[in-house]
Amino acid sequence: MGGKLHGFWHAFGTHDGYNLWEAPDNVSMAAVAMAISGGGALSSLETTVLLTVEETMDAMRKAKQVRYRPPGA
Repeated sequence: MGGKLHGFWHAFGTHDGYNLWEAPDNVSMAAVAMAISGGGALSSLETTVLLTVEETMDAMRKAKQVRYRPPGA
């Protein structure tokens, strides 16, 4: 798949562990997540895609073009 596991941390609370992965794309990371969770060692798996500042700024520019009105507005 390509990619790298940057670290693993144990935690107290809702989640018992956190990983920081880097993958070439979201589909590759989804494949890794499916393989890990499909092995049965985890009771749950949650992923969060992180955006760079540049990607966030691009999303903000694109958001201006979205024509959305809340229901009842």
